[in-house]
Amino acid sequence: MITQKSVIIGVDVHKYSHTAVALDSFGQEKGRMEFSNDSLLDYATWLLSFGKKEDIIVALEDVNRYGIHIVEDLRKQGFSMRYVPAILTERERKKSTRRHKSDYQDAKRVGKVILSKYEETLPARESIANENELKISQSLDLLLMERRDLVKQKTVLKNQLHSFLHQYYGDHYADKFKKVFHQEAINFFKKDLSENTIETKEILASGIIRRLVRLELTERQIEDISEEIKQTSSFSKEIVALEEGIHGCGNITAASIMAEITTIKRFKSKDKFAMYAGVSPREHSSGRKNKMYTNPFGNRQLNRAIHSIALSQIACKGDPQGKEYYQKKLKEGKTKLWALRCLKRQVANKIFKILKKQG
Repeated sequence: MITQKSVIIGVDVHKYSHTAVALDSFGQEKGRMEFSNDSLLDYATWLLSFGKKEDIIVALEDVNRYGIHIVEDLRKQGFSMRYVPAILTERERKKSTRRHKSDYQDAKRVGKVILSKYEETLPARESIANENELKISQSLDLLLMERRDLVKQKTVLKNQLHSFLHQYYGDHYADKFKKVFHQEAINFFKKDLSENTIETKEILASGIIRRLVRLELTERQIEDISEEIKQTSSFSKEIVALEEGIHGCGNITAASIMAEITTIKRFKSKDKFAMYAGVSPREHSSGRKNKMYTNPFGNRQLNRAIHSIALSQIACKGDPQGKEYYQKKLKEGKTKLWALRCLKRQVANKIFKILKKQG
């Protein structure tokens, strides 16, 4: 909470240099500092010059994790930290009469967001999670990031191969196989193309073989990373509880959820959690008119994980309770998309309830 004694330190982080601006509880500037990752000790000393550690709130707009060294150092020293979503600082800039863009102005805006929209920010996971939660979350985050990139590469390769195989074999290139990219099919294509005798298609055949080899490598890497995610997840009781307690929540989905939130202690209520996940609709009311709109903000990775659970629950072999709730919303006159959004909110509530029990 912000009190009259509070000092807000807005920080604009970059790869090599950072800018910090200190504000009192009324938004008046008390000082500024530019520092690097090599001078974090000087930065901590500067922070303590503004008063007691418990009265200081460090606010960071962390982009591409460039603030990781600051956060780790401040966590060890026991400083309170909060993360500010980039969209809030952008709104602060747009509504300002001074729309200058500089490191100093950005750092100041980060601090002002804390003063004006404290409830819309979250405590940094590094300052509230325990050592084990942090270690698991950071490991999963790195593994999942790499896995997502590989899945994208796999999709690109498959799309290219469909086009090139069609050019080489014609319309019926997939007729012999149940799945075009099953190992049996890949082996056949590689063998057949390596024996290519058509000079005009020699380059095309070589290109297909190279892509098939890359596809095999990509699939093996995805399998290896998925296994590593499974092993890392086994040390998290929260991930195990999500897998067992929610229909349609597999290991990768549960790991994705915990990688984004780290600890449920960051959220005071299920409404806060739903807002962070972007599954809580925005209200727009004026007089007697009251409309609800989709929330396009929130954590998109977390939103995607909840979305996949909801889709799984309304599938043919899905969750009876989920399908019943979905059908109920349809009978109320809601569209399929809006009924799915309602189900996503129910899924988010269940995730919050399960994780609270574990915490």
